[in-house]
Amino acid sequence: MAQIRARGIIVKQSDYGEGHRMLSIFTEEYGIVKAVSYGVKKTKSKTGAASQFLRYADFDLYQGVNKELMTVNSVDTIDAFYPLSEDIKKLSLCVYFADITYSLLGMNNPDERILHLFLNSVYALAYRNVSLQKVKTVYELKLMCAGGYMPAVGGCMSCGSADVYAFDLLKGGTVCRECGGKHIITLNKTLIRALNYIISCDDKKMLAFNASPDVLNSLGALTEQYIALQTDRRFPSLDYYKTISEM
Repeated sequence: MAQIRARGIIVKQSDYGEGHRMLSIFTEEYGIVKAVSYGVKKTKSKTGAASQFLRYADFDLYQGVNKELMTVNSVDTIDAFYPLSEDIKKLSLCVYFADITYSLLGMNNPDERILHLFLNSVYALAYRNVSLQKVKTVYELKLMCAGGYMPAVGGCMSCGSADVYAFDLLKGGTVCRECGGKHIITLNKTLIRALNYIISCDDKKMLAFNASPDVLNSLGALTEQYIALQTDRRFPSLDYYKTISEM
């Protein structure tokens, strides 16, 4: 049994019993952990307002006999990213980010880089004037790189030829015409340059490039299919985001 002080952001929430809330908190030291915030629906609850999706805070947690489930004792908010609660498109995109992060990282696996990528993307959506498609595409690709699925884009990953024309989603890299497979997306020089920049740039500068909406849409189609194929999962949150974006 122990008291734990952990800084993190709530990436999932759901009702738990009557009047309680189950939280998944992405922390710096412990990775994604589960914790119950009891009595959040009571008027006098000390943690109710702070036990919300995307609340970035210092959490005082109690770890009892069940080490897989903690209890939230107190929450000291650092940022609530309030502008996101006023924009359903941005909020739904953050839900998708949380889903793919959880799928790739799992529980109790600390990863400071992925946490910072997530926080920087949420911050950009909340406070910066940047297109949603750009943030989505960059986060998808950076997440895969940080999670051990960095695409090989220096040439054909099968034969080494510099004359590449497509990205093989299954192999995870660029290929030439002779080596192309079944799951390919055709590339042009602009797309290849964008891929190279996002993969190789410092994480702090991951949004510091210019690209047309057409380029971002094409690259975004590639990154979301790459995640789905490599993780062997479909994400309903992505479908919902796309539906909302078309309205």
